[in-house]
Amino acid sequence: MSKTKTTLVDQGGNAQRISSAQESVRKFWLFGLGAYSLATRTGAQAFETLLEEGKALRPKARRQIKESSAELVSTATESIDRGEQLLRDRLLRPLHSMLLASKGDVEQLAEGLTQLSTEVRKLTGSGDAPTAKKAAASTKPGSKAAATTVALPAAEATVADDAPMMLSAS
Repeated sequence: MSKTKTTLVDQGGNAQRISSAQESVRKFWLFGLGAYSLATRTGAQAFETLLEEGKALRPKARRQIKESSAELVSTATESIDRGEQLLRDRLLRPLHSMLLASKGDVEQLAEGLTQLSTEVRKLTGSGDAPTAKKAAASTKPGSKAAATTVALPAAEATVADDAPMMLSAS
């Protein structure tokens, strides 16, 4: 009898454990279904809420982007200005000190030469440009004046306003 009694107790305990395990599984299944239902219901609401907040923040985000881009442009402009200043200080200034002429200098010299030529024509009394033979014939031997002619090549190349150019006497 003791054997049958223990088997009945074991069977009764096993049945109780099985039913409690089944109840736990059923609760977990219902919990999962409830979580899924809540997530789908609140997920759609959360999605709509996030859309509305994004629409509300769009002007602020655009303003922040514009401010950031303005700061970047300002920083880039400052960097470019510093680079140009360094170029002027370290390259162009030493070149100017080496007696290099700029386009403006050459233009001033050409203008001065034109004025001098006009004055020479007025002083010699002829409308034509004096030639070397006429100038040599008009000077007397022993006088301090000497006839000189200067030939300047025609400048066809274009040069930037402040770009240095070498002047060579030929």
